[in-house]
Amino acid sequence: MSVFESSSTNRTLVGPSPSSGTAYVVAFILMANANAVFSGRLLQSLHPYTFLFWGFLATSIVFMARLIFTMGTGALTIKRADAGALFTMNAMTALSWIGYFIALRYIEPAIVTAIVCGFGPLSVIVLERVVRQQKLPSHAYVAAAGTLLGTAVLVWASMAGLSGIKTTNPYESLVGLIAAIVGGISQAMTVIATKQLGDKGWNATRIMSHRFHLLIPIAAILAMSGPGLSLASLDQANHMAIAMIFGVALPLWLLQRGILLSTPFAVSVLLSLGPVLTYLVQGFDDRIAWSVPSALGCLVVVLFTIYGTVFKSISVRVCA
Repeated sequence: MSVFESSSTNRTLVGPSPSSGTAYVVAFILMANANAVFSGRLLQSLHPYTFLFWGFLATSIVFMARLIFTMGTGALTIKRADAGALFTMNAMTALSWIGYFIALRYIEPAIVTAIVCGFGPLSVIVLERVVRQQKLPSHAYVAAAGTLLGTAVLVWASMAGLSGIKTTNPYESLVGLIAAIVGGISQAMTVIATKQLGDKGWNATRIMSHRFHLLIPIAAILAMSGPGLSLASLDQANHMAIAMIFGVALPLWLLQRGILLSTPFAVSVLLSLGPVLTYLVQGFDDRIAWSVPSALGCLVVVLFTIYGTVFKSISVRVCA
């Protein structure tokens, strides 16, 4: 999930080290995509709102403690000039994570990953064209069309009951698909707000410390008005802790290290492989069957995402 969010928060003067950087990014991909499957299974017994509240409350405390330890209490102060971007980042972060975990509850993890990965860059293209009135190269539209085609295949597979998770309730499939799309679009908006804060001198630790201020109370209100905040058992609490530590906090740290030590192009291509890896990992979940339509849809999204990334890199080198 926070793939695009974290990548725009890091700057460094150290030259790239492809081998070590690639190792960090690969470790992130493996952990994050394994967590998509693990969390999807956990969310069958634990409601997403309860999961979001306790999980991100703990994550926020960890990052806040690290911020105070490394930068002092002065880093907690928010300047008025930063308030707008900070609010946007918090609002979009809340939407993206809520959408992501609701989607994991109802539809196949590989489909969630593919839609989020596809709609993130696609939303950036739309924002550049519509909001900023930027003229885009033809390869951007080809990549967008291919992504939409792959997403259409995934939507069809879910609604027709041909995905890895066989469901007789099309309403749940529709809720999951809409949640995944909202998550992908919100993630793209988070990238823009995060980059604005990065341009203002915010580092990754400070951004991560301040990014969940809206998500936590919103999750608490949603949980208290529905499933509640209590956990069913100590075993459930342990599983949630594993998901947040090894599926969110540690992978984000690995991704940030990988970005510092690698080239943006290499990172982008590696991250594009996420849906395929999720599809392979979910084979270990006995509630998910192998699905040819899901595999085809994920593959189309991945190929066109890589296509757009490769041509963007070539365009940048030519212009330089």
